[in-house]
Amino acid sequence: MDYARKTRVIANSYYNMGLERARLRDLTGAALCLKKSLHFNKYQTAARNLLGLIYYEMGEVGDALVQWVISMNLQAEDNRADYYLGELQRTKGGLDAARHSVRRFNQALNYAQSGSEDLAFIQLTKVVELKPNYVKAQLLLAVLCIAREDYQKAGKAVHKVLQIDRNNPKALYYKTLIKPTAAVKPARDPERRKFKKNVLSHRQMEDDDVIIPPSYRENTRDQAVFNILAGLLLGAAVIFFVVMPANTRSIYAKHNKEMTKYSEDLSRANQKADELEKQLSDLEADKKSAEDSLASLTGDTDSVLAQYQTVIGMLQAYRNDEFNTVVQLYTNLNPDLIASSDVQAVIAGITEDVKKDGLPVIESMGDAASQAGDAESALVYYLKCIDLKPDLWSAKYKAAMIYKGLNQKDQANEIFTDIINNSKDEELTANAKNERGF
Repeated sequence: MDYARKTRVIANSYYNMGLERARLRDLTGAALCLKKSLHFNKYQTAARNLLGLIYYEMGEVGDALVQWVISMNLQAEDNRADYYLGELQRTKGGLDAARHSVRRFNQALNYAQSGSEDLAFIQLTKVVELKPNYVKAQLLLAVLCIAREDYQKAGKAVHKVLQIDRNNPKALYYKTLIKPTAAVKPARDPERRKFKKNVLSHRQMEDDDVIIPPSYRENTRDQAVFNILAGLLLGAAVIFFVVMPANTRSIYAKHNKEMTKYSEDLSRANQKADELEKQLSDLEADKKSAEDSLASLTGDTDSVLAQYQTVIGMLQAYRNDEFNTVVQLYTNLNPDLIASSDVQAVIAGITEDVKKDGLPVIESMGDAASQAGDAESALVYYLKCIDLKPDLWSAKYKAAMIYKGLNQKDQANEIFTDIINNSKDEELTANAKNERGF
């Protein structure tokens, strides 16, 4: 088996594993298998489309868009990604809702890190109400509820995540933290044994009966005082030597027991705080990744998503044989924002076609903008022509005239000098000299 076929077989195997795990709602495991499949075969559009669906199911709309757009560029015809992108665009406010959800998630994470857990809780509640399948928001909400010891709400958030992604590792870990322990029933008190009192049979004493102890003798007053003092001293001695040490030991033992309990509680609280701090650190990294991803995907017209849409529009115009539309869209393209080498290869081919046949179209767009009084737009079109063909002297002359009209004399004189020294067009050279002041 050759190398290419072997890699295809491995990629297909990983795709089948990812598909099976996705059917079992093990989305995390499915995503790992699909990424490995794309590692061995990046052109496998079925794996990309399924990976995009998994991202979308977990609330990661930006990552899903990236996979579907790349898939469309790899396979323009009969591609399920075209349907997914169309549905997302037809969904009213779909991208705006995703962007607002990410912003609120990021704000909640900032609140949590700054100690404003109540504000973070409010923001996350709004996020999960708007987008219940946003897994990262549900996980952060669970962390905050655990910190607040609100295990019922934490359990609901974890349960929702496990409904979406059955084997999500973080959700499973949080579940162990909030799993209720079995209640310990107090043992029944043992039945008290019943003891019968021993009844001694004695004859009933008469009223005039007197019992005289054998050692009895009548005490004097001094003897009575002595006995009282001796009893007081004996009682004090008993209290000082017997009762007080026992009470002291009891107090010390109770105090030590309480201190041990407080130490154990404090140790558990510190361990729990360390675990939550680590979780917050992980979520902060996830937040930054989500923020950067969504900001680069759904920003203004210079966003990554806008550039991919421009490329798709140019490919569609090619299919419809509308070359002028291709050129017009090309003027709005910023290839530096596209990281995919496959898409860059497509752009390189379009660039060659525009260099060959599209420069007159771009220059005419500049002329139209200049006649309409939009000098800045006209300058952009002329500079685009110069960038594609540095020796297009007519576009250079028009650009220099716009610079001169904008009172940017240094740029204008630099271009006029270039025309004078290098252009073979005598009329254009003469005009440049006149404008330059030679």
